[in-house]
Amino acid sequence: MKNILIIRKIVISVITSIILIWAFFQNNFFGKMFISPFIICSLTIFGENLFLLLNKEKISNMFKIIFKISFFGYVFAFLAYACYYAIINKTYGLLIIVAIFVYFSVYFLKRS
Repeated sequence: MKNILIIRKIVISVITSIILIWAFFQNNFFGKMFISPFIICSLTIFGENLFLLLNKEKISNMFKIIFKISFFGYVFAFLAYACYYAIINKTYGLLIIVAIFVYFSVYFLKRS
């Protein structure tokens, strides 16, 4: 039963990766910047589950760490840009929302 769930995750991550890679080549520079973290995350999920299926725990855990680094890197980069955008455009109410997201992101980062 566990292997069926792992195979399902592998199939979903392959399909997602194919769609994202296709979208990557169809977009301009800013679209590619937006899509690339999601490609990295879907490929790391594929690698993690593939090596989990092959009973290679250490390599699977390495892909899990790569996923966490890329995901949290993307989140904090987006929040940093949101802060920059709020300060430049003098929309200081946005900083309150960003502060809430920073708090929860740091909390989830510590838990992981």
